[in-house]
Amino acid sequence: MVDRRSFITSTIAFATAAAVGNEAEGRSGASTPADAAPALTEPAIALVDLSLGGSAAFAGAARARGLGTLEYRGDVAALWMRELEPRLRSGPVAIAGYTSAATWFCLDILARDFGARTVQRSDESEAVSFVISQSPGRRAALAPAAVRAQWSAQHA
Repeated sequence: MVDRRSFITSTIAFATAAAVGNEAEGRSGASTPADAAPALTEPAIALVDLSLGGSAAFAGAARARGLGTLEYRGDVAALWMRELEPRLRSGPVAIAGYTSAATWFCLDILARDFGARTVQRSDESEAVSFVISQSPGRRAALAPAAVRAQWSAQHA
C-alpha cells in the first residue's frame, strides 16, 4: 500500500522534471553560466529501488509521465555502470529517483563528474525522492582527463 505522502512527493519530483524540461526546450541555444540552475532536458529517466515501500507508486507515476524506468533491488552499482554513467557521459539527462538516502548520496557524488547535481530532494520515511540534472557548462575538476577532453570536443 502506498501512503499519500509518498505519492505526492513522487508526483512533485516528476512535475519538477517535466516543468523545467519544457522550459529548457523553449530556450535559445545560448550557453548558460556554469553556476546557473541546470536545465532538465530529454531524455529524462526514473531510477527506482523496488525494495523500498512506495517504489511501485513512484515507478507507476514515472511510466504514466512517459519516463523510462530503471528498476533494481538494493544495489545500484551495476545499473550505474551499464545505464546511468553512459547516459551522463553522452549528454544532458535528468534522473528522477526513489532510493535509499545512501544510494542517493553516492549517485549525487558520482554524477558530479559529469556536470550533474541534485536539484530537488525530499526525504520519505525510508527513502529519498530526488531529481539529478545535468548542466553542460559545469564539469567537475575531478573528472578524468579523457572525459573532460571528450566533453570539450563535443561542446566546442
